[in-house]
Amino acid sequence: MLVNCIVILIILLIGLHYKNKYKNNFNSNFVKKRFIFSVSFILILQSGLRNVAVGTDTYTYFEYFQETSGMSWDQVFFRFIEVYKFGIGKDPGYTLFEKLVSLFSTNYQVFLFIIAILFFSALGNFLYNNSKTLSNLVLSYIIYSVLFYAFFSITGHRQTIATAFCLFSFEFLKKRKFFKFLILVLLGSIIHKSCLIFIPFYFLSYINNIKKTFWIIVLLFPFLTVVSSFVSKYIFSIINLYEEYGHNEDLKPTTFVFLILSIAILSLIKYDKIIKINPDSKYSYTGLMMGTVFLSLVFEIHGYMRIVQYFSLFILIIIPLLASAYKSYSKKIGKLAYDLIIVVLILLYVRSNWNTVPYGFFWQKMELSKD
Repeated sequence: MLVNCIVILIILLIGLHYKNKYKNNFNSNFVKKRFIFSVSFILILQSGLRNVAVGTDTYTYFEYFQETSGMSWDQVFFRFIEVYKFGIGKDPGYTLFEKLVSLFSTNYQVFLFIIAILFFSALGNFLYNNSKTLSNLVLSYIIYSVLFYAFFSITGHRQTIATAFCLFSFEFLKKRKFFKFLILVLLGSIIHKSCLIFIPFYFLSYINNIKKTFWIIVLLFPFLTVVSSFVSKYIFSIINLYEEYGHNEDLKPTTFVFLILSIAILSLIKYDKIIKINPDSKYSYTGLMMGTVFLSLVFEIHGYMRIVQYFSLFILIIIPLLASAYKSYSKKIGKLAYDLIIVVLILLYVRSNWNTVPYGFFWQKMELSKD
């Protein structure tokens, strides 16, 4: 927790530095790029330098990497036949990715760095193309460090890589370049098949009145939750989602559900203002709407959090725009809203991570989790 709190502080200080250094031009593309590069460098170090005991499955992935490094190419390609012809195993693209990296280095730390570089390049590109101001970028990265660090920075290798492909594909969705969009999503799907859910996103983004549609989803959320038992199990059986992500009474993300619903409602209230600030944010609304639909199913089968993760990232765009919407009425109110969001996020992070496994660098001695 301490290391991530330091990272959050560094993000704030870097943002303040660039704002003071480029007083008259701090929202220029040049400054935004420099800020994103600086913060991405810090986040890549944080992810890549971690001990194998940091993260719930980092050590398991370490064992996978060691195993794949010793595989022949015939074994690697046979994984595709096993999965797509015989239905044995899953995600053969991840094995291929491991093997390709092992050609350059069999050092697992290098592998972690490559995943981090890929993901934070995609995240940086995503935020750069969808954020208008330096302040918005600062807030986006703080939200990431508070809400998504525990997953994308130190845990799921396969979905982190798949999410990078989806984030890159988003720009092609906005530009209506379907085949380029599809190719990236399909590449991501051989790493983690859950990212195929991004394909319907392309077509749903054509909805004209997204505000009205999203309001209907939010108002129907209690009903969706009631029928979630039937719906979630039915979809689960059709797509044969990962069995280990099935029903679990101990994994009910009540706080996360409340947070996403609150953000959805507040952003819908300010929809017209936010669209005026950034017309492209309608695509972020569509993404968050899809996440809200699947959010109604997570109480029954927590595996749907894997799908929600793709779309919940759009709050990195929407929350800063929400603060900007208040700022357009009054600079004082806007600044208060902005500062309040940061304080609340940090307090929530400290409260929920007080007793978690500490971060350790790869050269430090750490005990593996008993789980």
